[in-house]
Amino acid sequence: MPDWLVIAIAVATPLLGFIGVLLGQLLTRQGARELDVWRRREETMRMLRWAAELTMQPESGALGLSVLDSLSRSELLQPADQPLISAVLATVTARAEAIYTEEEATGGIDEHTDND
Repeated sequence: MPDWLVIAIAVATPLLGFIGVLLGQLLTRQGARELDVWRRREETMRMLRWAAELTMQPESGALGLSVLDSLSRSELLQPADQPLISAVLATVTARAEAIYTEEEATGGIDEHTDND
């Protein structure tokens, strides 16, 4: 076997091994990032469903709004999910405003008055 071939094999074998390990590490990191995004999105949607259910109940509506507001500012929220949270917040807020306006118009809400 020629000397140049022996040297090429001696140098190429560890170099190719290193490149293989490097590519494997990069693929593993990419998979871990994708899994993290998926987990965050799953948790965000779970909290969104829970908060939306809370807002529909009269006794816990304020808690649901607080959760939605906190979720909209959370690190857990992915940028792609922000429009969805904003839309849910807008819908819930509009619904609450409509109920308040209707009750106020029909006299269902007690107005605060000072009796001096």
